[in-house]
Amino acid sequence: MKKVMYNTEKLAFASNGIFLPKDVSEILHLPYSSVRYWMFEFWDGRFSKNSKEKYTFGEKGNKAINFLTLIEFFTFYQLRKKGVSSQKIQKAHEHIAKELKTKYPFATTKISTDGNKIWYEHLEEIINADGSFQINMKEIIEPFIEKIDFGKNFHAERYYPLGKTYSVVIDPKHQFGQPTIPGTNLKADTIFKLYKGGENKKSICLLYDISPKQVSDALLYYKKMRA
Repeated sequence: MKKVMYNTEKLAFASNGIFLPKDVSEILHLPYSSVRYWMFEFWDGRFSKNSKEKYTFGEKGNKAINFLTLIEFFTFYQLRKKGVSSQKIQKAHEHIAKELKTKYPFATTKISTDGNKIWYEHLEEIINADGSFQINMKEIIEPFIEKIDFGKNFHAERYYPLGKTYSVVIDPKHQFGQPTIPGTNLKADTIFKLYKGGENKKSICLLYDISPKQVSDALLYYKKMRA
């Protein structure tokens, strides 16, 4: 990841992870050009302007987002993929943010104030309201949500890109959110580079006191990422 200079305020904002467009693209398997455009146009532009909230940080042309915005990118992409206009997504984001009293409505497990609807059911209702779409948000979102650990505040805390049975996690409290082995500060990328450099799995296990499965999972992550 490229190094970016931050002042104290930006470092405080980034305490929940630092993700450049390239990181978002790789972690979520999204097109880089789309991620970069959306980051500048929406999270740095429209969402921030309309809600008076700040979603990005860093210097002009080198913006980054935090972990919760990373999680929101998945829903945004899936809706655009289904043909929902960015304007409609923006309105839905703003509406649900007010309903749930959070700036990250697509990264929460909260239910609406009437106590009946999970946020994505509310989103489905908004998107399908005019009859031009019939999108099943549960079908889209639940497989993704199953890969996320949520905290007491209902917001996403950790994301397991391969699923929770695999030993690779995106945890903003470790290595600023770069893929790591759960419960450690060991980056999955370190394992991958050692293996590509000629080290065998057994020696990597001994070097870092990790299991063969943890090594294999790290290698699998990068294999899938580059597929």
